[in-house]
Amino acid sequence: MLDVQFVVIMTSNNRTKVVVAGAGGSIGSAVCQDLARDYDVTAVVGSRERLPPESDAGQPFSWRYCEPFSRKGAQKAVAGCDVLIYLFHTRIPTARLDQAECENMDLLIADNFARAAHLEGVKQIIYLADLHPEGEASLEFWTRRDEITEALSIYGTPLTVLRAGLVVAPGSNTLRLLVNLATRLPVVLIPSWADNRQQPIAVVDVVRAVRYCLGKQEAYGQEYDIGGPVVLTLRELLRRAASVLKKKQFAITVPFFPERLFAGYLRLLNRRAHPALIKLAIEAFSHDAVVRDNPLQQFIAGKAMLAREVLDPYLKKYGQIPPNPRQPFLKKHIAGLRARGNVRSIQRIVLQQGRDATWVADTFFQWLPHFARPFVICEVDDTGTCRIFIRFPRLNLITLTFKPNHSSTDRRMYFITGGLLARGHGDLTPRFEFRDVLKGRFTIAAIHDFRPRLPWGFYSLTQAVIHLIAMRRFQKLMAEKGEIEN
Repeated sequence: MLDVQFVVIMTSNNRTKVVVAGAGGSIGSAVCQDLARDYDVTAVVGSRERLPPESDAGQPFSWRYCEPFSRKGAQKAVAGCDVLIYLFHTRIPTARLDQAECENMDLLIADNFARAAHLEGVKQIIYLADLHPEGEASLEFWTRRDEITEALSIYGTPLTVLRAGLVVAPGSNTLRLLVNLATRLPVVLIPSWADNRQQPIAVVDVVRAVRYCLGKQEAYGQEYDIGGPVVLTLRELLRRAASVLKKKQFAITVPFFPERLFAGYLRLLNRRAHPALIKLAIEAFSHDAVVRDNPLQQFIAGKAMLAREVLDPYLKKYGQIPPNPRQPFLKKHIAGLRARGNVRSIQRIVLQQGRDATWVADTFFQWLPHFARPFVICEVDDTGTCRIFIRFPRLNLITLTFKPNHSSTDRRMYFITGGLLARGHGDLTPRFEFRDVLKGRFTIAAIHDFRPRLPWGFYSLTQAVIHLIAMRRFQKLMAEKGEIEN
């Protein structure tokens, strides 16, 4: 069921309505708490477990759950709002099995919310993005990151982009990664390529930047770098982190320390950190990330807060950095995913000029029997519904019911409605979609909320692997076709 749940609804009709999408983390929590003093704020989260108990009416803003991979869910989430503050990112699992890169999941979610904002007449989107590093950073990596900015603006809603490096917020996972690097071992190993300049910013100044831009037409279509009052190298950042926590630290710069080895080192010190967070940190550390001057940065600089001032109250009270606001709910979230037993699989296909998602879907169902020859038959009836059979004996493995009301030339939607390999869906909507994104440069092929009938361990070693191989082969085929035609 692609629904939206509401909790603790408190509204005021004469105030600007602000939706904070992705409000479950440390930055989102701070934004909601501060803006609620002057705006009608709704905190939107992508996990049911992040919602507060219905009996908890002590917060001055409302909470709303939406399924972020659903267009309908995103549209309901932003309905009636004036400004959308977009903070969604996928650094926690979204299914019991995620066969997807975070960049592709983030792109789908951003496309959903940008489309929803357009349809609902949202006046402005404010997006907190990563600060561009200086120098020859990984072009592919940062191009993928900038796709979110493009996706949020593609339907025409005015977009304001705030670019920040390390945001110092109580409970920030990125901050915790640095703290663990600085304090877990008596000797800290720093790659020579990573000891570059960074400009951390306190979360209160991020909130000030959001307030500065919120509802201002002169901020529409603008990008602003924002940072704190001090520029530090990674070595200095780690030394200050150790000093704040009253830990002794001895740092050694290592001239030969490959990125992959450093990633393993960070992973060892941060067992719970999402791989995407470590990947992002390595890319950020590998180059200078310093703010370029702009009017918003000048506004912030006058009263900018030092990072230590953000953490001191918590350190004096608790003796440590508090956990991320998501952390108490993460175990419940993982348990919920295990109970639902759902699978998400997302692949990006380079789209040939003049082609669209309809063509990709038709090509896929024509190609599939050739890939699985001689074991599988694929039949598409007059309604567009596809049934996949095993040849001997003839048994229906999967039924994909075409949904014309959810489809267009740039999107083909199939609901998974039957077959020996599919289990009952419960409160989920298992579906397979082909969708064009970024003005048709790519088609995303995505399976959402599929529930396998096979025992989970056997499924993981068989059907899941076969599906992933098939989709990667199809990706390669589409890429080769594009090269031939070009």
